[in-house]
Amino acid sequence: MKLQARRRMLREAVHDAALELARRAESARYAPAQPDNNSPTPDDIRTAAVSIENRRGETNLDIAATDELWVAYAINTVTGARHAGLGQTAGEAKASAWINSHWPDGAVSEVRVQVSTEVPEGWTFELYAPPKPKPKMLAISTLAIFEFVRLTIPDITPDEVENTIVQSLPYMGGPRQ
Repeated sequence: MKLQARRRMLREAVHDAALELARRAESARYAPAQPDNNSPTPDDIRTAAVSIENRRGETNLDIAATDELWVAYAINTVTGARHAGLGQTAGEAKASAWINSHWPDGAVSEVRVQVSTEVPEGWTFELYAPPKPKPKMLAISTLAIFEFVRLTIPDITPDEVENTIVQSLPYMGGPRQ
């Protein structure tokens, strides 16, 4: 009975370790926000404004590849207002956020607005890089799982962890080793 309890505890510990390692791998895809006090250049702002003007009237923008886009927020540090922007480069995303900050109530409308190419004092930008590509399959080493399981079951061996992993895999046909 004691052996069955140990096996059950080992299976649960291996399962929890694999989930934690997968969660860490997923969260590593996204870079933390980077404060960026460099304003978009006037050229970035003009280019983004022309791009927005050319898309006027389109109902759907093709942003299927969102994993390739930068995200920026233009932040008025005095009022705390935040305005989002997307772009294929960091400068384009910041320029888009700056342009979006000029629309009344932050809503894009058919109203023409004047956008200054100079960002005044009291504004800052927050920048998020595109996430790293997501792998089709995540490989987690037995030793990495062993290191986590060892925290729960100190007297465990790497062979016990490996056997538990192999036994927990679904049977795919063919001879088992």
